[in-house]
Amino acid sequence: MEFSGPQQSDLQDVHAINLAFLTYLGSSDGERLRSFLPPGLQPAAQALSAVQIQRLAAIPFLLLSLNESDEDYWAQIARGRPVRDLFTPTHDVADPQCRIATAAVGFLWQLARRNTYAARIVSGATLAWCEQLAEQSILDVLECVVDDYRLLVPRLAEDRIFWHRLLGAGVSSVSEIRRAAHLSALQAVLAAASSLPPQRLRTAACYSSTPSKVLRQEGKTRQDG
Repeated sequence: MEFSGPQQSDLQDVHAINLAFLTYLGSSDGERLRSFLPPGLQPAAQALSAVQIQRLAAIPFLLLSLNESDEDYWAQIARGRPVRDLFTPTHDVADPQCRIATAAVGFLWQLARRNTYAARIVSGATLAWCEQLAEQSILDVLECVVDDYRLLVPRLAEDRIFWHRLLGAGVSSVSEIRRAAHLSALQAVLAAASSLPPQRLRTAACYSSTPSKVLRQEGKTRQDG
């Protein structure tokens, strides 16, 4: 069976969310998020220039995580919570972390409902998580983020090799080096979903032609800064 990957419009949304996330990660207010990264890489994350942020944001998956691997947490969401008025939140919805997390979960929710396999590619989550997310109402998923937006963390934050590659070759001014780093990182994200059955994992890696195509074309459509 052949599965379709993310559409160009999906990758544009991924880019926009990554851009907001990386900008906040490197800001003076992003210390909490940077603290999840290996100590030696935290200064590099804060020192990214605007051009480097643009380059890294173009990677074809979300650089942020919504705690997708915590099955107990999301099972609680699936069981349902008491409905609360979203217009009288208990947390500051003006906090950039809350806005970014809300945008990310809303994007993944609609993508999972339309194309579960594409949602898996850009989220690095298991198919089971994507399917579970798609089964919830939009109010439920937004409420969980407004209630607990600090679930937002850098993806594979503890993986030093992963982030060393992203913050080094992943922001290179040489497009070929940058694209190779992005594709290598994508493979690492797909492989990290250890609970995905091996056959499905291989299938997911094979049908990711859309991100690969976009990366190959990046050098033709984007000028290096």
